[in-house]
Amino acid sequence: MIFVEFTSKFFQDKKPLLLILLAALILRIYKIEQAFPFDFDQQIPAEAAYNFFINHKITLIGQELSFKGFFLGSLHNWIQFIPYGICNLKPDCVPYFYILIGIITIIILYLVVKKIFDTKTAIISSSIYAISFSAISFERGVNSNYFLFLSSIGLLFCLYKYFSGENKFLIFGAFIAGLAVVNFNPVFIFSAMTFFLFALMRSKRGVHVFIIAGFAFLINYFPLVIFNFRHDNILWNNLLNFISQNTTKADYFSRFIFLVKNVSIPFYSYYLFQSGGLVFSFISLIIIAFGIYLVVRSKNIFYLFLPIWVIVVILGFVFYKGWVPDYYFQQALLPIIIFVSLVLRKNFVIFLLFTFVFLFMNIHRAINYNTVINYKIKKDAVNFIINDSKGETFNVYYQLPLAHSTGYSSLFKLFEKLPQEGGKNLYIFEFKNSPDYLKYIYQKSFPKNKVEVGFDHFVKIVSVKNVN
Repeated sequence: MIFVEFTSKFFQDKKPLLLILLAALILRIYKIEQAFPFDFDQQIPAEAAYNFFINHKITLIGQELSFKGFFLGSLHNWIQFIPYGICNLKPDCVPYFYILIGIITIIILYLVVKKIFDTKTAIISSSIYAISFSAISFERGVNSNYFLFLSSIGLLFCLYKYFSGENKFLIFGAFIAGLAVVNFNPVFIFSAMTFFLFALMRSKRGVHVFIIAGFAFLINYFPLVIFNFRHDNILWNNLLNFISQNTTKADYFSRFIFLVKNVSIPFYSYYLFQSGGLVFSFISLIIIAFGIYLVVRSKNIFYLFLPIWVIVVILGFVFYKGWVPDYYFQQALLPIIIFVSLVLRKNFVIFLLFTFVFLFMNIHRAINYNTVINYKIKKDAVNFIINDSKGETFNVYYQLPLAHSTGYSSLFKLFEKLPQEGGKNLYIFEFKNSPDYLKYIYQKSFPKNKVEVGFDHFVKIVSVKNVN
């Protein structure tokens, strides 16, 4: 009886959350096989898992970033040891593993926002994250940037607990900030800076707590420091080069306007409405501005952390000379979602209009999503070659654009059938021409060999038998 009463009360209290989770699960599972890619960002953890389980080696660094010689930490790779271990080194479990993380993130978001604000704000916030097709896309992308949102929730909760008088949460928050900066994206440093600076606004502060928190942040760099010393200070030298090449002395005000007008607001608008156009960007700006107004008017000192967080992130990129992709602003999505939620719970008419447009745009996008290349196609292509070669040796050439040629080499390794130079059969990945034309030109090149085009799903595979 006690169990039945507890279960009944739990489902009654959490009914809105359960409905949100159900909607999130349906949207995430729908077309998951089409949506999961296997490109450069996905093959790095796959290689790390292979080295861990087969070669019994573990790396101290993760993926190399766009700035050459700049590396992430290895945590994101290590996380994926779980799905790769479960699926015998096949990537098939990875998208479902990330769905599970997404569901857990929604629950944590709901509980944290409910704790800091109220139930209505928590329901709206978690609904936005659960249904936004951009959030689903970040999840399906399976790269380190995805974890910035979860890290943001951790920072917000730890700072809230710190302002409630629990000093240990400053240390926990600092560790989370360091974890995200080192392992997920270095640009999260702006969120980390906001966390530490705002923590100084609490009336009762302890120097020793901040010192310990500083160590908690820096300890995340320990694996990279070891790697750096083992490789003649390569990371430190690259960091100095990065700083010297990517700090700007340009017109700061013009750059600020550019980042707000052309990068951040369109990004948040697309997150909400699947459109970064002028109309939706303007609507998003108005809603966000009104949300900031409500936060300031509340006269709650802790709530001011949210607009300051967004401002510091934007100002940080004002001084950055390099290219600023819109996903860099993912680290400030949490305060933006909260601003929107506060506005929606304030005015029922705005809530109805927003809900209709938000649901229509995002669900429509999810239903009509399509892609020409994904993990399933690449897996089928690799299996085609393995089956077609019938145990004989083979080699593979890729006549593909660079963006479409990634992932195959890792899949051959994971499927334990590696191409060999001088293999008996030759397989060529092609992209542009029709199967008939490809067979014609390759038959001319190999007149004494059997030539076939046996795979035609976005990429085409030309097989040439007995070349060696």
